[in-house]
Amino acid sequence: MLSDVDIYRTAHLMMHEYGNNAEREAAKWADRILGRGDRGGELLTWFRICRTIAVMRQAPTGLPH
Repeated sequence: MLSDVDIYRTAHLMMHEYGNNAEREAAKWADRILGRGDRGGELLTWFRICRTIAVMRQAPTGLPH
């Protein structure tokens, strides 16, 4: 299982690579793993990455005025 820092880094890299589609791409990875019947740590990891991307998208950017 990846650490919280690794989850954040992966989410950040996916957002950089896929932009607005990053959450969808993470969900596709989770779906592929689920399709293989893997319900272990790898599936949980991709759900965590997907959730982290969603949270990062909502985070305000820039300094408060």
